[in-house]
Amino acid sequence: MHSSPVTAGPYQNGLVPVKVSAVSEPAPPVLATIWRGTVVEARIRGHVAVVDSSGRLLSSAGTPDAKTTLRSCVKPIQALPFLRLAADRLGATDAEIAIACASHQGEDEHVATARALLAKARVPEAALGCGPQMPADDATARRLMASGGEPLPIHNNCSGKHAAMLATCAVMGWPLDGYLELEHPCQQAVSAALQEMLGVDLAAAPRGIDGCGLTTYGAPLASVARGFASGSHDPAFRRAQDAMAAHPFLVAGTGRFDTALLEVAGTRLTAKIGGAGVWAAVARPGGPGIAIKLESGGGDVIPVVALAVLQQLGLLVPDLPDRLRPYARLTVRNWAGRDVGEIRADPIVLS
Repeated sequence: MHSSPVTAGPYQNGLVPVKVSAVSEPAPPVLATIWRGTVVEARIRGHVAVVDSSGRLLSSAGTPDAKTTLRSCVKPIQALPFLRLAADRLGATDAEIAIACASHQGEDEHVATARALLAKARVPEAALGCGPQMPADDATARRLMASGGEPLPIHNNCSGKHAAMLATCAVMGWPLDGYLELEHPCQQAVSAALQEMLGVDLAAAPRGIDGCGLTTYGAPLASVARGFASGSHDPAFRRAQDAMAAHPFLVAGTGRFDTALLEVAGTRLTAKIGGAGVWAAVARPGGPGIAIKLESGGGDVIPVVALAVLQQLGLLVPDLPDRLRPYARLTVRNWAGRDVGEIRADPIVLS
């Protein structure tokens, strides 16, 4: 193998290799470290963006415009068509609005609330297109298996969002079939809401398919923070915030960081995690918006980083309440349940 740029002559097939020069980019800052005993096992690098509702960057770490998929952190924005077009006509409760914004664990209350929303809109459960998923809550999953049951789409962590989309279709007279497709009126409304809040031309943005079958876009991290900050001025988004604060358990579930944070500070903060190590929040009532992206693509480390950022911004006090303290340093355990390490935030410099 060559250790320097390739400049040799033509290959035998007549093709000439392109000269390749390595472009060195600064490594993102280390936001957290995983320790196994006294050994550094992994360093988690990432980016932070803090912006106001106009998109003006207030502070950051790493590259605030680093591209990320949106994933589930934007569910409160994806719920805006439901809130604007269908929630009042259906008499949706705060619990049903919260489940529309949720990445839940498939626990009994989550499933019952999503089913109630479908029933209210007279939409059959079979219309859910999110795919079956085993409940993420271990006790619930064990109970389901012991009863001879099997995971269904209603157990999917995104079933509340999909129930809200189907309910919107029912109210608006849009077909239920094909509601996941980007060309469907439901997804056109969802994409329009995302574009409105994020301030990004999604028609020109890269895209892919999320775990639940819907389109997800690639966008700058700062635009995710802007989406939450600008949403704070929108009555429908504020209604989602109130519902999430009133029903933190429905937003995530047992042992989940977002639920704990909303329980402690839901009237002052709205927060939502997404897949691929992305997390967004906004200080109530008017911002700023905050977005975090971990380069590792895993969300397990998000709590320690998010708490450190919120504390540095003065949005949480240094002496955390008991409900949040376990998330500031996460314990690493082996299969026997023995504590063998921990995940700690590194000093995060916001400039």
